[in-house]
Amino acid sequence: MIEGKIVKIRFKKYFHEQKSWVFIGKVLKFTENWIMIDGKGIVVTKGQVKPVDIDKEKRIILIPRENIAHIRILPDDFNFEKIEVIEKGVRLFVKVENGPDTSISEI
Repeated sequence: MIEGKIVKIRFKKYFHEQKSWVFIGKVLKFTENWIMIDGKGIVVTKGQVKPVDIDKEKRIILIPRENIAHIRILPDDFNFEKIEVIEKGVRLFVKVENGPDTSISEI
């Protein structure tokens, strides 16, 4: 269904103080229980001078589907090697060329 697509995956938060975590990359495998994705993670820590931490290098991870809050399909030409985070009001977004920017967290 979404194998081969570039996606943004937002992970569920189980408590208020938990850091926001999203992962952007290419779906390698999609099953009823797991998603295998090759990409980069983004962690947002509220109240910090530099609240956004983006992985320097790509990695492959397996994500249990029960831990996923939502999945957004990004354009096929999205360059997850050069992720750009921008601020709009009280939210942080990843800049998406050829499509609407995608929200990652509140500030």
